[in-house]
Amino acid sequence: MNYSHRFWLYGPFGLFAILMIGLASYWFVASSEVSKKLDALNGHAIAPGVTLHFTQKTMRGFPFRLDGELDGFRVEIATSHGPTVWNAEHFAFHSLTYGRTQYVFEAAGKQTVTWHKDSGALRTYQFLPGLLRGSMIAGHGELSRFDLEAIEVDSPDLSAAQVQLHLRKDPKLDALDLYLSADGVQMGAALKPAFGPDLKLFRVDALVSPGKSFDSVLSGKGDWRAATEDWRKRHGGVLVNAITLNWGTLNMAGKGALTADERHRPMGALQLKVSNWQPLLQQAKSKGWIKGTNDGLAAGFFAFAQNTQTNGPLPVTLGFKDGIFAVGSVPADTLSPLY
Repeated sequence: MNYSHRFWLYGPFGLFAILMIGLASYWFVASSEVSKKLDALNGHAIAPGVTLHFTQKTMRGFPFRLDGELDGFRVEIATSHGPTVWNAEHFAFHSLTYGRTQYVFEAAGKQTVTWHKDSGALRTYQFLPGLLRGSMIAGHGELSRFDLEAIEVDSPDLSAAQVQLHLRKDPKLDALDLYLSADGVQMGAALKPAFGPDLKLFRVDALVSPGKSFDSVLSGKGDWRAATEDWRKRHGGVLVNAITLNWGTLNMAGKGALTADERHRPMGALQLKVSNWQPLLQQAKSKGWIKGTNDGLAAGFFAFAQNTQTNGPLPVTLGFKDGIFAVGSVPADTLSPLY
C-alpha cells in the first residue's frame, strides 16, 4: 500500500479525532467558565436588587449543550416592602455551545413564593407544577425576549391548567410587547374571589412604552424600581390592546390604558363590556350580596349594575385615580403603590 492510499484510509479518521478533541476541549472550557461564574454568583447579586442562591450544582450536556442542574434554588428580588423570594427544589438551564445566546429553563418539585404586603405581613404561596419552563434570548448584552409557561399548577390556594407570560422588545417601536394568559384557574376561599372561584379564561395583550426605560434591567445593570420610576417620569404607559375574562358566569372584554401616579399607584381606565351579567345580579339581590361602595370589586360592580338599565352587554369603566379603584362612578376599593 502506497502513502496515497494510506492517507485516504487514515486521513478521515484522523480528522474526525481532531474534531472530537476540539469539541471536547471547547465544551470543557465553556462548561468550566459557566460553572465558575455560577459559583461566584452564588449568594450574591446577579443584578441590582436580585440575589441568587443554590445548594448544589451539576454540569452536563457534552458535547453540544451546556446543561446546569441546581438544587435548593432560590432567587430574592428586593421590593419596597421587603424581599420577594422564589424557592424551587430543582432548577435546570440548557443552552447550545454554538449559535445565538439562548437559554431554556426548567423548574421541578415544590415551588414556594413569599412576599410582603403593604403592612409588612409575610404572604406565602406554594404550588406543584406539572411543567414549569421558560426561555430567554439575549443579544448585544441584553435580554430581547422572555417566555414563561406553567402547566397543571396544583395548589389549594390558586391552581391553573395553564399560565403563560411573554415579553419581548418590540422590533419597530420603543416599547415592550407583553402578553399574559391563564386558563382553568381555580381560586381558594381565602382569596375571596369576587365572582366565584372559577376564572376560566384570562388574556391580556399590552404594549409598555417607552421601552428604553427598562434597558438597564434587560442588560442586568439596573434596579427594576429605578427603571419603573424612570418610565413613570417619562410619562410611560401601558396600552392594553385587549383584555378578556371569563369569570364565573360573566364574560368580559375590552381595552384601556394605565400608568402610575406620583405615589406609584395605578392610574388610568379599562373600558369593558360585560355579558351574561343579569342572572348574577338577580342572584346577588336575592342573597343580599349587594353591600354598596368601598367593599371590593364585586360590591362595586353590583352597585353599579343595579342602577343601569340595559338588556344587552353592560358597558363598564374600571377607573384608577388618586388611590381609588372605581366601577363606573362607584368607589370600590383603595389602591396600593406598585413599587
